[in-house]
Amino acid sequence: MNGPRNSLLAPLTLLLFCLLCAIAWAATVKFLPFVESFPEGKVDWDGGYFYGTGLGYPHLNDGSKAKAMKVAEAQALSAILQVASGLRVDDRRVLADLEKERVVIRIRALIQYEPFEQQFIRQGKEPFYRVTYRAPMKGVTGLTQKLLSHLRSQPPTGERPTDSGATEVPDDEAPWLVLDARRLGRDSHVQPALFPKIMTEKGEVVSDLNTVEEGAAARRGMARYVVTDKSREEIVAGLLPEGPTGLLRLLSPPWAMAQEKTERKRRGKYVVKDVTQAEGLMKTNLVISEADAKEIREEDASSQILKKCRVIVVVSSSLGGIEGGLPAHLAFCW
Repeated sequence: MNGPRNSLLAPLTLLLFCLLCAIAWAATVKFLPFVESFPEGKVDWDGGYFYGTGLGYPHLNDGSKAKAMKVAEAQALSAILQVASGLRVDDRRVLADLEKERVVIRIRALIQYEPFEQQFIRQGKEPFYRVTYRAPMKGVTGLTQKLLSHLRSQPPTGERPTDSGATEVPDDEAPWLVLDARRLGRDSHVQPALFPKIMTEKGEVVSDLNTVEEGAAARRGMARYVVTDKSREEIVAGLLPEGPTGLLRLLSPPWAMAQEKTERKRRGKYVVKDVTQAEGLMKTNLVISEADAKEIREEDASSQILKKCRVIVVVSSSLGGIEGGLPAHLAFCW
């Protein structure tokens, strides 16, 4: 008699468990990538990629899909170079300015792009190909590494970009500096850059490309730029204190307690400070108070939070578009 009921109950229980898993994990998700969108592409300032997109129409190319594809690819290449040209390098220059100064080789030679997406879209009267290329800003093949040797005024110190970093504390266990720039006015908001500076209100440099480890900057980028709807208190806590985890504890006490113990043991802390101003010609320099600078330097002395480029900048979502959705690690339930 219980056979049909049990066969129905089992998948429902699994579904409920997966939903609760997703809710519990979602409670820990605090940041979404800040993405600048342009007509020709976009820049993901958290993930560390920039993109260029091109379109090709068969009806404009003798009805040939092959020709339309080549046109879309050529446009995508042109678009990603255009996006790259406008990337803010520091508080004074975009990437195109460096090419004009002849400080570095040509922009095209700096970019190691790859195919990201290719679609044939049947939309409206005339179908078309859409091709998107992407290129990294960080990592072994990224722009940051290629620019560091040209822009640093001091010789490299610490780990090299090719180091494995095997002995370094994992990112999710190490402390991170979170600079909250959401309270700045519309006319003084922070603009993301490859090499931002952290400065005091007296103009002293707390961190810049000359004070960080070259390997860390190349691998991780000088800073991640994100958006979030979480308060300062929630960011510091790292996890919501009540809610989904408590519910899971009722349904599965051993599992929930194990999760909480793991989080307490492994989760790195967030050192949250406010950005009081955005300075520089391009508003990329992050200004903090003298007291906060003192605390951050003390933290850096013990954990190398600055030297290892463990910096997250929270900007207002009104500055541009954001991309989100269900985090990848939640997809396992489905």
